[in-house]
Amino acid sequence: MRPVSFVNLDPRLVIESASVIRCIRQFDALPAYVLPEGSIEIAFVGEKECRRLHETFFQDPEVTDVMTFPGEEEDQHAGDIAICPAVAAACSGSLFARELTLYLVHACLHLAGFRDQDEGSRRAMRRAEGIILSHLHRTGGILVAEWKDYPASPEA
Repeated sequence: MRPVSFVNLDPRLVIESASVIRCIRQFDALPAYVLPEGSIEIAFVGEKECRRLHETFFQDPEVTDVMTFPGEEEDQHAGDIAICPAVAAACSGSLFARELTLYLVHACLHLAGFRDQDEGSRRAMRRAEGIILSHLHRTGGILVAEWKDYPASPEA
C-alpha cells in the first residue's frame, strides 16, 4: 500500500486522519486514474503559509485552494499536496467536507497527469473530478472534516 502522511497546520480544521488515508486508497482503487508510484504527503495549511507557498512556487501571492508538487520517481515519492481549508470554509456542514475532498481529488489528478490550463483540459479535469467524487461517496472515501469558525491564529 502507498504510504500517505499528512499534517494539519490550521487549528480551525478538525479532520479525521483515517479519512485522509481512506480517500487516497479509494482514489488508488480506480484503474482509470493512475497516480505515480510512491508516497504522498499532504499539508492542510493556513492562509499565511498558503500565500508563502503560492508566491514561492507559482509567483502569485494570493491564497489558493490547493497546490500540487510532483515528486521524484527515484525517491519513491509521488508528490506533495498543500490544501488551504480556509478557502473551502465558505461551504458549511457536509458541503465543507465535500469541497475539501474535491481539492484533494483535484491535486491527485494533477499528480496523475491531468492539467487544467485550457478549456478542453479543464473539462476533462471536471469530468474526472465528478466521477471520482461519486466513487468516493459510494465507497466512504469523502473526508470527515469540519471547520471551526473562530479566528485564525497569527500563524495561519
